[in-house]
Amino acid sequence: MGKVIGIDLGTTNSVVAYIDRGEPKVIINEEGGRVTPSVVGFSKSGERFVGDTAKRQMLINPDATIHSVKRFMGKRFVDAGNDLPLVNYPVVASRNGDCAFAVNDRLLTPQEVSAMILQKLKKSAEDFLGEPVTEAIITVPAHFNDRQRQATKDAGTIAGLHVLRIINEPTAAALAYLHDRKKSATIAVYDFGGGTFDISIVRIDRDVGEVRATRGNNALGGGDIDKLIVDWLIEQFRQEHRIDVSQDNVVRQRLRDAAERAKIELSSAKETDIHLPFLMADASGPRHLQCVLTRATFEALAAPLIDGTVRECRQALLDANLTVGEIDEIVLVGGSSRIPRVKEAMREFFGRPLNQSLNPDEVVAIGAAVQAGVLEGEVKAVTLLDVTSLSLGIEVEGRKMAKLIPKNTPIPAQKMQLVSTVVDNQKTVKIHVLQGESVSAVENTSLGEFELQGIEPAPRSVPRIEIKFAIDASGLVQVSARDVRTGSVQQLTIQAPSGMSSRDVERARDDASTWERGAEAASEVRELRHQIERQLGQMEALLRDQRTRLQRADVQEAEHALTRGRLALTKNDDRAKLEEVHGWLRRMLTGLGEKVNAGR
Repeated sequence: MGKVIGIDLGTTNSVVAYIDRGEPKVIINEEGGRVTPSVVGFSKSGERFVGDTAKRQMLINPDATIHSVKRFMGKRFVDAGNDLPLVNYPVVASRNGDCAFAVNDRLLTPQEVSAMILQKLKKSAEDFLGEPVTEAIITVPAHFNDRQRQATKDAGTIAGLHVLRIINEPTAAALAYLHDRKKSATIAVYDFGGGTFDISIVRIDRDVGEVRATRGNNALGGGDIDKLIVDWLIEQFRQEHRIDVSQDNVVRQRLRDAAERAKIELSSAKETDIHLPFLMADASGPRHLQCVLTRATFEALAAPLIDGTVRECRQALLDANLTVGEIDEIVLVGGSSRIPRVKEAMREFFGRPLNQSLNPDEVVAIGAAVQAGVLEGEVKAVTLLDVTSLSLGIEVEGRKMAKLIPKNTPIPAQKMQLVSTVVDNQKTVKIHVLQGESVSAVENTSLGEFELQGIEPAPRSVPRIEIKFAIDASGLVQVSARDVRTGSVQQLTIQAPSGMSSRDVERARDDASTWERGAEAASEVRELRHQIERQLGQMEALLRDQRTRLQRADVQEAEHALTRGRLALTKNDDRAKLEEVHGWLRRMLTGLGEKVNAGR
């Protein structure tokens, strides 16, 4: 078995890590960075860019550059209202009602786009380690439901990875803490990322950690703070120029980029100048935006969101049956935890020191790598017991939800429940599986429906149907139902009612594999073209500097070679023909060099 990697598939940035001689290490990507922007861009010709290149393209081509894809994973379009204002590319409803992205006349699912990011991370790991990588641990927000977890696992499959486990992001951070510290403590893992927020209360006893409670909000992150700044900038521009630019995607993307930079600058400065020349133009000429955003104004804008995280922390303590005074340390995770007001709010609420020894951008990936090391056997004596963040149940009479596995139950977990028929001689029973906290079935997330068939005719309430729920270590759900009298069994691995089918995943994986092979071939062709361009430059330099040392026939042959080489670059992308030209130029350069040396 090759290396198992740990992946933090983030909303804004992603990180990949591995275990080397018992210690976690972050993998450097192709651009030399430790983090990879979770951005995918497309050119009109169909070329794809992932990471830094795609992020640079956002400013000039926002409609074909997808970011914050994590906010749409496993989500139906009707439920994505809070996420749509955060992005400037077209999000539409697919045929089955899920979110999809319309790019260059093609619909892409969030799973497919996430797989493109995972493919880049996989390739970075393979280049760094010098061996194929096929297995991974991938992290998700603790408050992701089963549909979102399954969508993440599907993205890994499409990318050519066998996802050994899905683990919660704050749980991964706790694993990194546990690996690093190995001392008894009760910690709060405060995870404020680019698109989501989680808080987990974890009891650590040397080499064993137990998650006592977890809370979260999948619609609260740094991107939401950026949007508040963008809205403020739009209002500043409107007040100065009496123009509303809120519907211009290119303008909004420039504002979003400026907002993100301003937010980062205000972590170390009291104010920041925002200057965007030529933001737009109208009949009277170009219009510019120039204003000052102070830290006080920024904190006022962000206050409702930061206060929302404090409320979640308070509720997590109640769920864990703990008081603030029983928390020993607060571990900060996620880029948004760097905001000074966030740190202040945590000190005020917990009254405890903040642990800033772990890099908030990398700690989740490091924890995922620790989990990978545990599964590989490279890391020993580290155990962390996680919980389910959402209650699991079924729909019962009156369109109510009967909870079978309450939230914060340790996982893996299973639960048995007896149900019966509601009418005489009923031959089938439909089981509607739900996830959430509301008593009303319609207010919870539907994970799917299935039917138990072959029930023997009998008066209502006589048949006894045994339903078994199981939640595995990845938080994924399986449900089976059995007629106790007949032994008839129906088992279902929950699939989202409108998610990708196994056939869709296989098709997407084949497409991704085909694209990857094509991308590798295109990369090799680009490298060949680059080498030929260098050879032509060497040939030109040789003719310029050594013309007098060459015979006239050699000069004419070299000039002909230059013409032929330039023509090959202009008209040819065929690898075999480019290799032929490359070899021919190499031989000619060698021969001319020998003649020059012989003439000295």
